[in-house]
Amino acid sequence: MKRGFRVLAFAAAAALALLAVPASAGENQQSSYLALGDSYAFGFNPTVSLTGRQNPANFPGYSDAVASALHLHLTNAACPGETSGSLISVTVADNGCQAWRAHFPLHVSYTGAQLNYAVKFLRTHHHVDLVTLQIGGNDVLILLTVCHGNTTCILSGLPAVEAQMAANLNTIYSAIRQKGHYHGTIVAVPYFAFNYNDPSMVAITSSLDGVVAAVAASYHARVADAFGAFLAASAPSGIPCLAGLQVPTPSDPTSPCDIHPSAAGHAVFAKAILAVLADDNNDNNDHNN
Repeated sequence: MKRGFRVLAFAAAAALALLAVPASAGENQQSSYLALGDSYAFGFNPTVSLTGRQNPANFPGYSDAVASALHLHLTNAACPGETSGSLISVTVADNGCQAWRAHFPLHVSYTGAQLNYAVKFLRTHHHVDLVTLQIGGNDVLILLTVCHGNTTCILSGLPAVEAQMAANLNTIYSAIRQKGHYHGTIVAVPYFAFNYNDPSMVAITSSLDGVVAAVAASYHARVADAFGAFLAASAPSGIPCLAGLQVPTPSDPTSPCDIHPSAAGHAVFAKAILAVLADDNNDNNDHNN
């Protein structure tokens, strides 16, 4: 195990016992953490007012908690509504990322595609200890919108969506590893089911997460068990919304929760990321003994 990851893994193991309220790491930290992805990675909360959306600090998320726990300086390049394709090229359809960028700031300012920014960042910052990537959820959400929620339509269209998503993920990881010259730790962050009692929803989410995990493994990226973490945290109901893990929407009687994680939900994501880093440290210790 490389020294950089060994230190990171030890820190993750310790942080699991000390994880507190999310807070950004100090800007004077030498070691960095680059967060990439969609609205989950961004920390989007639909209850923040239009005025409040002008300040990215109003959108803390799991990356802030992870950065704070590991004492890393966070650079969060995520964009709400980003798809696996639009992360590579701004000419590819997204689910609202470019609309957001036209009206509201991101956590960091850049022009062009998120992947281009990531590659440039990695090539110019030589003390990046961690990269997380959460992308693909909007690929499926677009399919759900096209299918108007029809399960048969969704299951029929899912293979093609996932095949394109896998190709995009290969492009993303390849660029990070090769163009970005980054050989450090990457953690892929999958998704959770909104209702673990719904076989169709579980099947769709598991299928999406399976693609995320399979491609990540090809590039020696670790995979956080977000699906399992939310299942455990939503017990006994099996519904993250009822467990307070999603943003409540009291003004909408047809839907008690938004699809985005609440502060408690982001804490679940953060613990899953720290857990996979700590587990790798334990595995390495077992191997060395």
